[in-house]
Amino acid sequence: MRFALVGPAFPLRGGIAQHTSGLARALHRDHQVLVATFSRQYPRLFFPGSRQRLAAAPPPGGVAAQPWLDSLNPWSWRRCGRRIARFEPDAVILQWWHPFFSPSYASLMRTLRRSWGRPLMLFCHNVYPHERMPGPLRWLEARLIGRVFSLADGFLVQSSELGREVASFQPRAPQRLVSHPIYDHFAPWDPGLSELSPSDREPARLLFFGKIRRYKGLEVLLEALGRLDGKLEFEATIAGEFYLDSRPLHRLADRLGLAKRIRWESRYLPDSEVPALFRSADLVVLPYLEATQSGVIPLAYQFEVPVIATSVGGLSEQVRDGKTGFLCPPGDAAALADAVLRYFAQRRQSEFRENIRRFRAGLSWQQVIDGILNLLEAIAGRGDSS
Repeated sequence: MRFALVGPAFPLRGGIAQHTSGLARALHRDHQVLVATFSRQYPRLFFPGSRQRLAAAPPPGGVAAQPWLDSLNPWSWRRCGRRIARFEPDAVILQWWHPFFSPSYASLMRTLRRSWGRPLMLFCHNVYPHERMPGPLRWLEARLIGRVFSLADGFLVQSSELGREVASFQPRAPQRLVSHPIYDHFAPWDPGLSELSPSDREPARLLFFGKIRRYKGLEVLLEALGRLDGKLEFEATIAGEFYLDSRPLHRLADRLGLAKRIRWESRYLPDSEVPALFRSADLVVLPYLEATQSGVIPLAYQFEVPVIATSVGGLSEQVRDGKTGFLCPPGDAAALADAVLRYFAQRRQSEFRENIRRFRAGLSWQQVIDGILNLLEAIAGRGDSS
């Protein structure tokens, strides 16, 4: 079969770009694949990070992405649609995560509908943006989302909550739930590198990883770490580029006496540094205030690191409470600290790692491809019955 993928892809940065490139590699094993990505993704004014592109070499076995789509150039939207149509795909899969892309996606999808007419799928990482529009503009946000969703024939989601949000816009459209897969472009983990139990390796090593944005609740983690002082010998690494003002968080850490316990890696970490970072961690901690799902959790599982996360959105589907980690309420620093202490006190690292090995077997790219093919059949059957 022939598939066209639309969305951020290498050399663009970030988890969704990695997702697009990983999906392209997985599909390419048995299918023909075209990847259309952005020549300009965000205008510099709207991008809080240091840069949007990677300088590294592409991962091996990838599918070269065509930079056909400029988020601010309407002419590129229609031209991209025509180029994809000439590829004659059996389905087009568009990555969706933010209503900023509604005008470009809607134009592209209408062009595809006129030019080719094959199924259009949205792969939803979010429905709403993490940083919502101000209250008076929520109607615009919903309208932008609804505009694109009305043009889609089916949806792929990575959590049940996302499925409910999709259904609020398109209650009759078919959708398929797939698990966020484990990325396949990082170096394989050598279990011999990190087999010491927490009791044998002090201090305990905690890791917060990913872009630092308001919804990720880093201040709650800092308050929880302050509660651990005197109860647990630990070191914490906070690794990720700040997408907000870092000064209040640094002041909070200093006020809590954490300056010598925290290593700040305040930057976007290249893929070459990620394996060593996770190999050195005993526990990944995600104190999110809200979420739909997380790409950090399967990344932790790739390196067999248990996760403590909050019970928001789809995180409770990704973390098996008491088996692959612990869940606690969002915004509750005391509960987060108690979960960390419980993990080390119960000495369950080996048990949790074995559970992770079993659980991550279901986080393959193949189950994503199976979901795509199943959704394609559902779309076809819906058309036949209409």
